[in-house]
Amino acid sequence: MHTDTLQKIQAAARDRNLILVVHANSVDSWRSALDAHPDIIAHGLWVWPGDPDKSAPSPAAKEVIAAAGRAATHVQPTLQTVAGESAMIDPSLLDDPRLSRSLPRAVIFYLRSTEGVNARTLLLDEYRKASPPPGFEILLKAAIERTKATFKLMLEDHVPLVFGSDTPGVDGFGNPPGLNGRLELQDWADAGAPLALILRAATLDNATALGLSHEIGSIEVGKRADLLLLNENPLTNVSAYDSIETIFLNGEPIARETLRPHN
Repeated sequence: MHTDTLQKIQAAARDRNLILVVHANSVDSWRSALDAHPDIIAHGLWVWPGDPDKSAPSPAAKEVIAAAGRAATHVQPTLQTVAGESAMIDPSLLDDPRLSRSLPRAVIFYLRSTEGVNARTLLLDEYRKASPPPGFEILLKAAIERTKATFKLMLEDHVPLVFGSDTPGVDGFGNPPGLNGRLELQDWADAGAPLALILRAATLDNATALGLSHEIGSIEVGKRADLLLLNENPLTNVSAYDSIETIFLNGEPIARETLRPHN
C-alpha cells in the first residue's frame, strides 16, 4: 500500500484503539510500513531488487532493518513461511512423528499415497514453470537463506521480535496448522536467537505488541491463565516445546492427548 494510505489507516486504528499490523516482506513494503509507524510488521524480509538467487542482504535491506530497530517497531519474522515450501522438494516432513499431532492420519496417508505424491509433483511442476532462471529450486534456496540472513540482522539491530507462524493458503503441506509454529521456533533457534528471547517473544512480547499484556503474556495474579505446562525447560533447549504435558485454557486443564486430531 502507498504510505499515505497506510498513514490514514493508522490514524483510524488509533482513533478506535486498534493495533495496526502491516503485511510486508520486501524492502519497498517495509519502507512504506515504517513510514506509517505500524505496531507490527508481519513477515520477515526476503524480497529486494537484484539477482534473486543471491542471498546476501542488500544495503537497502540492511537499512530498513536498522530503521525498524531504531523505531522499535515489532516484527514477526515468519521464517517458516518460506522454509515450508521446500516440502514440495523434500517430503521428509511426512516422517516427523509430531505431524500426527496436527494432521489426521487419513490426511497423512493421502499425502503418502500415489494420488498425494502425484498432486505434490504437479504442484512442484507448476512452480518450476512459473519460476524464472535459474529455476525454482535455486531461487527457493536463496529465499530461505535470505530469511535467515535478515533475521540475524534483526537480532543484531535489536529489532523487537514477536512470535508468529503462517500457514499459506496453497496446496503444499510444509506449513501444517498446529506444527508450523513449532517449526518456526526451531528456525529461530537455528538462526541464533537466544532461548530466552524466543520464550519472551512467544509470550509477554507478543501480548505487549497487541496491547494485551494486562490480560495475558505472563503468569501473574489477575491475568488469564492460558498456559502450557512443559516437562522440560525451554531456557535450556528449544526441544522443550515438544514436551507439553498439560494445556490450561482460562485456568481449565486440558490433557494434551485429548487434543490429537480425529481420524
